[in-house]
Amino acid sequence: MDDTLDEEQKQIARAVLEREGRGFAEEIGLRRTNNPAGLFDLLVTAVLVAPRGETTEAARAAHEVTNRWHTAADLADADEQDVAKELGAAVEGDDSADGDDTASGDAGTLRALAVAVADTWDGDLRRLREDAGQDPGRERALLTDLPGVDDAVADVFLREVQVLWDEVSPFADGRALRAASALGLGESADDLARYGGGAEKIGRLAGALARIEIEGAHDEVRRAASSS
Repeated sequence: MDDTLDEEQKQIARAVLEREGRGFAEEIGLRRTNNPAGLFDLLVTAVLVAPRGETTEAARAAHEVTNRWHTAADLADADEQDVAKELGAAVEGDDSADGDDTASGDAGTLRALAVAVADTWDGDLRRLREDAGQDPGRERALLTDLPGVDDAVADVFLREVQVLWDEVSPFADGRALRAASALGLGESADDLARYGGGAEKIGRLAGALARIEIEGAHDEVRRAASSS
């Protein structure tokens, strides 16, 4: 893509950020910090939200779990039924057997993840980063070796952690890039980087685009951009 940004692209980028102004981590009350608790919280959040499309219910569940169990060791030692109860309570109005089964399955996945992170990386994902030599491809490979972490989960984690791990930036997941393409903002994370602001803004822009893709809100963004 041509490096020159036209006014329409700038207006659309502004409309994206105005509609979904905060990064996903901030939206659900997580503080992105490069320490064991902060990084593990991000990974737990990614595991819960990636399969659900970053819904309000999934975000609420992530908040409840990370607010009660702050580290991999904490969650590894937790009673699985307690974790399932927290997850179930976070999803309002779902008293179905399917809802219970989902909460129970997620609780088992999260505890297995916590045990693996505690045992393999001493609870500190910075050690994973060091072992990967700060190579994003190797970081992804080590992440997806963990229970419950597939490529979609890794995408959410890497999108959010790029603010803290500069080797990851610029990064945008597939949902974000589909929305970017539809809105004429580019085809790659490098294209999104042209809008400036460094890793934090790229992360916010990519997260906002992913939610716009999930919600099918492309036309709303276009209308907002044209009226600005």
